[in-house]
Amino acid sequence: MSQATITLTQPSSAPNFCFEVVASNGQSDFIQSDWDYPSTASLFGFVPCDCGSTDGTVDCKHKTATQMISAAYDYLVDHVGETVDDCR
Repeated sequence: MSQATITLTQPSSAPNFCFEVVASNGQSDFIQSDWDYPSTASLFGFVPCDCGSTDGTVDCKHKTATQMISAAYDYLVDHVGETVDDCR
C-alpha cells in the first residue's frame, strides 16, 4: 500500500497556514483552505468530535465547526512529517 506524508509548507509565495499531502508515488495535494483541515487531519487520525455526527465542517451539538477546524489545524501542525497508510 502506498504511503502519504504530510508536510507543513509556508513558502513566501503562498498563503500562510498551508499544508501538503505527498503520496509515495509523488502525487501531492496542496491544502490551502481551512475547510480542508478536518478531512486532511482525519487521514492522519484526527477525530473532529467523539459523537461521530460531523466531518468537522458542520456544527454538532458538542462543538462548533470553528472549534473543530481550529483543532484540526493544531493537529496538522503537531503531525507534520508523519507517514500513514494512504486510504484516500
